[in-house]
Order: sequence, then structure tokens, then C-alpha cells
Amino acid sequence: MRERIRFLLIYFIFWVVFFVFARILFLAYHVEDSRHLTLEMVFGIFKYGIVMDMSMAGYYSIFPFLWVTFSNYIDKGIFQNTIFSYTFILLTISNLIIVADLEVYNTWNFRLDATPLKFLTSPREAFISVKNSPILRLILSYILLIIMASVIVYRIVANKIYDWKHIKRLPFIIYGLLLTAALIVPIRGGLGSKILRQKSVYFSQNNFANVSALNAPWNFAFSLLKRVNSNNNPYTYLPKDILDKAMTSLFSKSGSTQKVIQTQNNLPNVLVILVENLTEKAINQKMQEMEVTPFMNKLIKESIYFENFYAASDRTDKTVVSILSGYPAQPQESILEFPEKLDKLPVLSKTFNQKGYSTQFYYGGDASFLTIKQYLFDGDFEKILEKNDFTNGQISLGVPDEGVYAKFIEDHKVEKGKPFFSTILTLSSHEPFEIPEARVFQGSEVKDRMFSAIYYADQSLEKFISEAKKQEWWNKTLVVIVGNKGTKLPDTSDKTDNFRVPMIWTGGVVTTPLRIKNVYGQTDLASTLLAQLSLPHEEYKWSKNIFDNRTKPWAFYAFNDGFGYINNKNKLMFDNVGQIVINNPKLQKSKELEAGKALQQRSFQDFLGL
Repeated sequence: MRERIRFLLIYFIFWVVFFVFARILFLAYHVEDSRHLTLEMVFGIFKYGIVMDMSMAGYYSIFPFLWVTFSNYIDKGIFQNTIFSYTFILLTISNLIIVADLEVYNTWNFRLDATPLKFLTSPREAFISVKNSPILRLILSYILLIIMASVIVYRIVANKIYDWKHIKRLPFIIYGLLLTAALIVPIRGGLGSKILRQKSVYFSQNNFANVSALNAPWNFAFSLLKRVNSNNNPYTYLPKDILDKAMTSLFSKSGSTQKVIQTQNNLPNVLVILVENLTEKAINQKMQEMEVTPFMNKLIKESIYFENFYAASDRTDKTVVSILSGYPAQPQESILEFPEKLDKLPVLSKTFNQKGYSTQFYYGGDASFLTIKQYLFDGDFEKILEKNDFTNGQISLGVPDEGVYAKFIEDHKVEKGKPFFSTILTLSSHEPFEIPEARVFQGSEVKDRMFSAIYYADQSLEKFISEAKKQEWWNKTLVVIVGNKGTKLPDTSDKTDNFRVPMIWTGGVVTTPLRIKNVYGQTDLASTLLAQLSLPHEEYKWSKNIFDNRTKPWAFYAFNDGFGYINNKNKLMFDNVGQIVINNPKLQKSKELEAGKALQQRSFQDFLGL
């Protein structure tokens, strides 16, 4: 009986040690972040993290504990093979999660959850998007973990079970069941009244220290269950009276509009260009003695330029909705995953259709990969073009920017007798940053490839604008150029920079250059655009009219289970799990945080109610 009890304890401890080693690997893989941790933080990571390690070890140990409990009645060979196979399967799955988690955090700044699973519906595009990842280093990490763990498991299983003797006494079954039942203690995170949650292991104002304490398989499994049971609002921060007051203040308006474009009382054409991965980190940036965006740097000076404009999220499937529907992004869910909600959203294409416009959407990639195709159908776009609709040469993910622009010019050579509202979503500056010409910036770093791709996107845009100016429709057209989403690359010390994107208004109807210094966001484009055209925009209730003199300057964005709130004075990022401001602790009790919480609470409640 002792050898069986000893086996159960060793088996449980094995998983705990395995998860501790995985945490060490996580810290080593992200050494640039780890080097800023104090010894106290490192101690806290393992002190609080081991609670979650023991919880996952408890889950993994339930079957072996029960199997050992009834081992008297099971053939020893079958028993041993079953334990070994079960453990090896768990090791394989756990290792995949742990290794994938290493690069997910490196790319998106959050631990692996259910988010990447949605992209598996387009495996080819998903693989191409991540092929810039350090595959060799990840494979070596996987092999190291699997070998280490397999050797230990073999020694535990093969060398121990053969020594077991048949137990004649019945009480061992009772002991075994009691030990199995005792696993509820580590699974729950202890003997307290509160069960284990992500925030249970958060202990610091340093966000990297907090996420390092998470157990990767536990976090992944929790996110799956959380998404299935997402009918309640987890962001209920403020009582109703304070919430209502904050929302009224945030969305104050007069109903009047300062006109900044010249339409001669006619409805102009509108073209919205969403440039992939374009943030302010590239604008006016020099690399290897060359400007990264020379054309846009020049265009800004003769256009209406919104220099403190923020993306609604760091995912295209969320920001497309924010731009075209003026609807805020959610921290984890994407509204595109809920088809039943889409037809309840206003969409600019629908609004322009009702005003007699023709409407088109151009994208050089596969719209199914971004899960936006259903949204475009529900938006009543008359024409939706994706990569299979282009005859131009393709590379990796699809059609390069210049090919998409050329198709747009071809389709609009002859005016159709009615104005158009068109959207172009570019592709060339998407990971893996493959372009149909030699890279301008030499080097092996991701930044070199990314900025080369953005330079290509900038030059393609210049050629397009030059060609568009030759068309009859140019003088009665507004062109809106905006970065499509936030991105971590290239990394800076200020994480709010990841979401700051340029917005440029140009075209024949823009006659007076203007520089807008106030803070606004992508959700504000819909109402602002419609107001400039004297079209009704009341249904875009989450969108502010930037040129209403009572509109308050602020922007709100969402990242993985967190939000950002920016105004002209302060910038904050709030972690919904740890309930902490992660970039500026001084704002923990600020008016800005109250405003951000109000927007998070009310927008998610609205999302649930759609």
C-alpha cells in the first residue's frame, strides 16, 4: 500500500515540477522583460504561480489517482501502459500549449488563450502569418521539455509499478478515494472560500510579473470555459447612477458640425483605406538614413491629419467593425464570432447604400481568415473582392497592395452615374511582411522586414494617389487613410504607442490642410464622416463627431482582457484581471480610470444585449 501512496505523491509532484520548469522557460524566453524584474518579483512569480501549478497538477492527477485506487483489479501490464499513455498524451498537449504560449506572448503581449483557435479555419494563412516566428527555437524548447518529462515519467512508471504487490485489504480503496477527493484542495487553490482564478496569482504592479505567474495549460483551459459561459458582464465596475453620469459626460454633443471638406452641396465619393500594421511609430521615422513613410510624411502636410488617433484594438477582425460601424472592440470576444449580433449593427455601407451610393470592399487576402466575410455580407456591400477575384500576381497571403490599388483604378475608370463608398484593406505590411520586391532595409530583425513592408505600402499608396488624381472623380472624392490596428512592433517603452495610428484625410474635397491634435479613436470615424456630409448618424451611438464643438477628446481601446483610455492629459492601460493600471500606477484612482471603466462596463453590456 505504501508504494502506491508514494507513487501518487510522486506523480502529483512531477507535474508541479514540470510546470515550474515551464515557468523558468517562459522567463528565459522573454529575457528582455525578465531582466527588469526585481528579486522580490521573481520570488513572487514562483510563490503565487505554484498555486496554479498545483491546481493543474490536481486536474491531471484525478484519473491516475482513481486508476491506482482500483489497481488490484487491473492487469499490471494494462495498468502500466494506460498510465504511461495517459501521461504522455497530457505531456504532448501541455508542451504544445507551453511552447505556443512563448511566442503568443512575444507577438501579442498576452498569454495563450482560445483566441488563436479561430484562425485554424484557414490553416494556410495562419501558418504564413507566423512563419517569421523563431521556429527552430520553439522546436528546441518543445523537444527539451518532452525529453526531460518523458525520462522522468518512464522512471516513475516503469521502475516503480513492477515492484507493487497485490493488496488483500479492502481499506486501500477507501484511502485511494480519499486521496482522490483531497485533490479538490489544490484544484480550488487552497482551503479558502474563493476558488482559483487568474487574478488569484496576480501580486504586482508589474504586468509581466503577473502574467508570468500564470500556468499556461490552466490559463488556456480556463479561457475555453470562460468563452462558453460568457453570458454575464464581468466588468461591472460602477453603480448605475455614476455609470450614467459618466457616459452622459463622455458623449456630450451640441449637434453642430464644423465643415472641413468642400462638397459644393453634393455627396462626394468616399474611399477608406485601412493600411495594415501602420502606426505612428512608422510615421516620420528614419531607419538606415531613410524615411520609412516618405510619401505619407509629405501627404500629412497638405491634408487633414489626426496626429493623436487611436486604434480600437490590435486585431483587424475587431477594428474593421469599429471603423465601419463605430462600435467599440471587446477585450476578448470579437463580435464577428456572433453572427446573430451582426445584423443589429449600423454599417457605413448600409447607410451609403440608402443614399444612392455604390459600395465596394477590396481586400487582397482571404476574408474568411479574418472572419470578416459574413460582416461584409450583412453590411450589404454591393461588391466584395478578395484574393481570388484578382488577376494580378500573388505572394504568400495574397495580392500585394499595388495590385489591389490597380484593380480599384480599373474598376473606377468610368464613372457609374452615382457616387461610391469604397473600402480597401491592404495586406502587404501584414506578417510575414513579404513584398514583391527587394527589401529596402537590410537586416535579419523583424523590425527590418516590417519597416521594409511599410515602406513598400507607402510607395504603393503614392502610386495609387498619383493615378487617382488623374481620374475624373478625384475632385469630388474624400480619401481617408488610417492605420487598421494596433501592433506591438516595433516595441517601445510606452505601450500605448502600440495603438496610436495615423489618420489622414485627403482628396479633391480637402482644400485646406489641418492638423488635429486632440485625442480621438477609430470608433469616431463613422459619425464624423457622416456629419461632414450632412447625413444622419444617430444610430452610431458609440461614435463621436470629432468636429462637434462639444465633443470631448478621448479614445478607448481594448486588448486581451484589458482596456486603454486616453485623453489630452493622461494615458492609461488597465488590466481587467489584476484590476490594476499597468502603465501608470498613479492613475489607479483617477477620473480617467473611472471613465475607462464606464466605457468598458457599458459597451460590454451593450454587446451582450445585441
